[in-house]
Amino acid sequence: MTTFFAAIVLLASFAGILIWLFSLATPGRRAELAAAADRSRMAFEPWHLLSDNIRHAGFQLLSAGDARYVPNYLEDEQYVLFDFTRVGGKKPEVQTVVITPCPINSDVRLLITPRPAHGDGHHCFDKQRPLIRLDEDDLPQSLNRAHVYAQPPHKARPLLAENVQNWILAHPHLHIEWASGMLLVCQPGYQISGDELENVKEDVRSLAQELRQY
Repeated sequence: MTTFFAAIVLLASFAGILIWLFSLATPGRRAELAAAADRSRMAFEPWHLLSDNIRHAGFQLLSAGDARYVPNYLEDEQYVLFDFTRVGGKKPEVQTVVITPCPINSDVRLLITPRPAHGDGHHCFDKQRPLIRLDEDDLPQSLNRAHVYAQPPHKARPLLAENVQNWILAHPHLHIEWASGMLLVCQPGYQISGDELENVKEDVRSLAQELRQY
């Protein structure tokens, strides 16, 4: 009898998750983003299978959820945007993720987040080698209170030039990652509207431009 009730609870939970996932691509949001994509000359798909390049780039955020099929996918030659559900905290968290090419001469993985990453305080756990939090002594003075993680940690400091520091300080609410020649930016728990699309792309473009100065 206990097994039967456990199975019922499991099935109900699974059904609830499916309903919640499909709600992420609601008709109203789909229509809004499709119209914004059209204005910006971007392709739009309600659901899309992410490329292997993105899925295996080493982004910590994407290791905290299902990064295969994602809703509300927009793409052009420079940008990829989609809604992504991060799990592992107190409750699932949905945010719009922006990814753009950002080739720099480094093999570092870099994470800057507005709150401590999931881990033991000094490490950020994911499916690859753990990212290590930089100590205050390893950071520019302006960022000594920031949550900055890297692998390998000693290669992160050169990326944090003054203009990059200024950008980060002007956007303290954003989650920022660099890995495999790509830049990922999002605001945890926030889905952008269609009217914000061009401004968001411009903000990310400006950070990518500063990082490429390395």
